[in-house]
Amino acid sequence: MIRSFLHVVVLLVLAAVTAFADPAVATAQQKLKKMGYYQGTIDGEYGSQTAAAIRRYQLAENLRVTGDLTPQTMDRLGINPPPAAPRNTPQPAPRNTQQRPRPVATPVPEYVALAAIFKGGPFISAGPELQIATIRQAQKNLRLLGYYNGPIDGNPSSSLVRALKAWQQSAGFRQSGRFDENTLKGLNIMPN
Repeated sequence: MIRSFLHVVVLLVLAAVTAFADPAVATAQQKLKKMGYYQGTIDGEYGSQTAAAIRRYQLAENLRVTGDLTPQTMDRLGINPPPAAPRNTPQPAPRNTQQRPRPVATPVPEYVALAAIFKGGPFISAGPELQIATIRQAQKNLRLLGYYNGPIDGNPSSSLVRALKAWQQSAGFRQSGRFDENTLKGLNIMPN
């Protein structure tokens, strides 16, 4: 009797969880996982891992980086958007399009800079903690080699990119300024 009660409770919990799952998010998670951007569970729930994977994908695909499943992101992933629900609310009157406010320049968020320096490398889908630790180790190694004299702070700065390019040139690698596999191995950050 207790066993059947527990079975019913488990089924109800599973039904409740799947009721909140978004099929578009689940499809995105599945596609991003196949491409190496997402490492989490394919559950259809939009969480921090899903948002981070979407940001990395958007950055790699030169899309506007939002971390959300925008129509452009869904289109690029080959996901059909769910049909729009009919709107019963009145539409606002169109604004005067000649007097649009000018966009304000915003600084590049840290996650965008992290994704840029790891683009095309084996750590693109790694968590930010590992990426920051990798940058710190690279800063230390490049300083020891005489290519970098900036702070050892784990930030992907322009001085770090210049140091990477200079080291890559002297090592005979492609000068990408990014942490690709050869660069990571050459700097003794990734095992050979």
